[in-house]
Amino acid sequence: MKQRLLSLLLACVMAISLAVPAAAAKTMNFSDVKRSDWFYSNVKDLYTWGVINGTTNTTFEPQGTVTFGQALKMILLAAGYSQQKPTDSHWASGYYQLAAQKGFLPKKLNLKLDDPINRKLIAQIIVKTLDVSRTGAELPFSDTGSKDALILYDYGIFTGEKDEKGNLLFKPNSNITRAEISAVIWRLYNLDLPEKEPEPAPTGDYFTFGGKKVYIVEDLPKNTYDNDLFQVNEQGFLTYNSDDYTCKIGIDVSRYQGTIDWTQVKEVGVDFAILRLGYRGYGTGKIVLDNTFYQNLEGALENDIEVGVYFFSQAISPAEAEEEAQYCMNALKGYDITYPIIFDWEDPNGSGEVRTDELDDKVLTQCAVAFCEAVKAGGYQPMVYSNLTYFYLHFDLNDLVNYPFWLAQYNATPSFYYHFDMWQYGDAGIVPGIDGKVDLNIHFIPKN
Repeated sequence: MKQRLLSLLLACVMAISLAVPAAAAKTMNFSDVKRSDWFYSNVKDLYTWGVINGTTNTTFEPQGTVTFGQALKMILLAAGYSQQKPTDSHWASGYYQLAAQKGFLPKKLNLKLDDPINRKLIAQIIVKTLDVSRTGAELPFSDTGSKDALILYDYGIFTGEKDEKGNLLFKPNSNITRAEISAVIWRLYNLDLPEKEPEPAPTGDYFTFGGKKVYIVEDLPKNTYDNDLFQVNEQGFLTYNSDDYTCKIGIDVSRYQGTIDWTQVKEVGVDFAILRLGYRGYGTGKIVLDNTFYQNLEGALENDIEVGVYFFSQAISPAEAEEEAQYCMNALKGYDITYPIIFDWEDPNGSGEVRTDELDDKVLTQCAVAFCEAVKAGGYQPMVYSNLTYFYLHFDLNDLVNYPFWLAQYNATPSFYYHFDMWQYGDAGIVPGIDGKVDLNIHFIPKN
């Protein structure tokens, strides 16, 4: 890649600034770029080669921000594409059209070409443009589990910045500066990508889901429930009874159900309740207690309804998942729960700017394992909640064989290939004692 980039980079001027004409092999004389600056050699080399310019003859403005259009041009040129003519009135429109046609831009993109670009988007575009994948297993950043950030860390393109506690930060939502983009482009220029070898094709039995092959995990027990045995009782709850299993009727609730009359809930036949204990904020990463949790916990227990809890995770690292598990166990001290503490991670699609956007699937699985192992170590029963899409296409089920599953699938009968202990079969149940709709569940109890 070095040889290919050398001719391209020396032939064009990077779009950080067009304030000063480019000239090859010139001497840098920027008063705001010192030899002691971490980016000094990056700027010096690119300037000397005629690749980058200053904002004036004597200033570089290293902390100035870079626009989407400027970054797009730099990345495409560094990847070996030729200079693009404008397709409309904006000078960078040709680069945008090329990137869009090639599929280098993320689907959820609401950014104008003159808007400042952040580090997360830079990473996404570089990874898509270079078509690279992970080469390591390290999880270096404490503020993101984005697969794009991890890939570029593996290649030394983004190395991170340590905070006062020694945590390595990627700062995904921070705008990228002129100094930072100089380092990125310099590293791309020096990047020596190995020739891609075809990945070995997976082997074994598989089925198709969502147009993709899903290879069967032999160590996971299969779903043996007889769909003909599901029945709806007089109260409208789904029941199941076979030679191997009986069932319990349950609901799961959070603050969205408001104040619940647990006496009525018990009288109508509910055996167990899974309560949302808390959640981690999509954008802030802050752990928050569900403000009806203790009210629901005490109300359910007082009416002899068995209780379990779930935590709505947005962990971006195993350490954060362990923190969430410990938070749950601390909140439960002094209370007797007989159902699991459940790891619930859901796609925050449509929730705006989220810190888990593009979370690597391997990291997601590691978070689930870390949460469950912490729960087990604390003397509680762990469980993993998810739907078909995430169980089949995102979690690595080879790593989850030791934990029971809570399936979310709103069908008349379940079609999940593997065994599951609980099934959330509806999200619009009507239960006396609860205003509005509520999730309905069934727990399968082995007879032997």
